[in-house]
Amino acid sequence: MAKIRRYNIEDYGQIASWLNGWKIKPPAADTLSDIGYIVDDTACGFLYLTNSSVGLLEGFVSNPKSDKNDRDSAINWITLNLIDHARSEGVKVLKCETKLEEVINRANNFGFNEIGQFKVMMREL
Repeated sequence: MAKIRRYNIEDYGQIASWLNGWKIKPPAADTLSDIGYIVDDTACGFLYLTNSSVGLLEGFVSNPKSDKNDRDSAINWITLNLIDHARSEGVKVLKCETKLEEVINRANNFGFNEIGQFKVMMREL
């Protein structure tokens, strides 16, 4: 597997192309956290810090053209790095939201607890 590294804004094109490959509209570049990890050509994920001890794991995306086993390994490695980064920032509670069964299973494997289902509401300003 390729090396994991910190995300930087120059990676946005790569991420946008992956999302387009999954038929998902990419978010604006400035909505992505500056705390992210990426395995080039494979996957990325982000940590969003709040003004409390709660952090959010969001924005995971993989390259649909990459090998499924490589994607799986990369997302696991990215998740571990994001959890360690959250700890170093003083985060005490990590949250993530998903409707995808694969993500739910991965979260369970990392010790996350399901607390129910919610509708995610968003408004652009």
